[in-house]
This record gives sequence, C-alpha cells and structure tokens, in this order.
Amino acid sequence: MVSDLLLSHPTPENLHILPTTRDPQTHLALSSRNAYLTPAEMEVAPVVYRALSAGKKVWQEATRETTGEEIVQAAERTVEEEIDRVKRSGDDVQVKLDYFEVFDKHTFEPVRGPLRMNTEEGKKRELVIAGAVWVGKTRLIDNVLLGWEVD
Repeated sequence: MVSDLLLSHPTPENLHILPTTRDPQTHLALSSRNAYLTPAEMEVAPVVYRALSAGKKVWQEATRETTGEEIVQAAERTVEEEIDRVKRSGDDVQVKLDYFEVFDKHTFEPVRGPLRMNTEEGKKRELVIAGAVWVGKTRLIDNVLLGWEVD
C-alpha cells in the first residue's frame, strides 16, 4: 500500500477503474470540483466530455492506420473550438487546455502511432482516453473507455 502512494502514475496492478457518474443533461462528470464553477463556467464545462466524445468517434471509425495522436487531436480540436467560441461571445470565462492522452487498457502506457486494430477478428483495441481542461480556476478531469465497459 505505501509503495502505491509513492508512484508517479498508476500501474495496471494498482489501478482500480470505476464507472463515472455523470449529469444526465450535460454529461459532466459529477465531482466536488464542480462546486467551484460559476454558472457561466458550468455552461462551458461540458466541453471536456464533448472532447472525449470526439476522440471516441475517431476510435469508433478507426482503421489499422488510425493513430493515437489522431484521437488526441480530435479531443484537443474540440476544446480549441470552444475556446474560440467563448472569446467571440465575450463571455467572461477562461478555458485552457491542459492535456488529452490515449492509454492502453492493460498496460496503461500511452498509445502512439497506429492503433493496430485487429481487423481479422473485427475487434478494436481497448483503450482509455483521458484529459483535463481548466475552466476558470477549476481543473476538470475526465476519461472515457474505448471498446470496453467497467464490470
């Protein structure tokens, strides 16, 4: 247990994945951090889930040549578009992209290059896309499972 606390990141052996509970309308992950969001920031906060969903769409349409970078780029593009929209609207909300990353389900290693989908069996590689976005002074983190569900 003590050694688990000293790790810089989780390993497959000490990672416990649980389902994310979400707001039914916004799909925003329910978190105590949401209490720090102003009403205007709450309107913008679902961008995190929209970005993850954009990455998931790339994964759903993936071929053997699709890369982990393409999934990340789709998520980042969604946040960048929201940043531009907020600036154009004149809303007093600060949005800043922190990161998005795609991880292998089994090793939790970042996925780079081609996903190498198993087209012979018709199965897609099981992954996790995770990310963080600053909305105001609140860092919102979330993830979406790609190709598998929590038991």
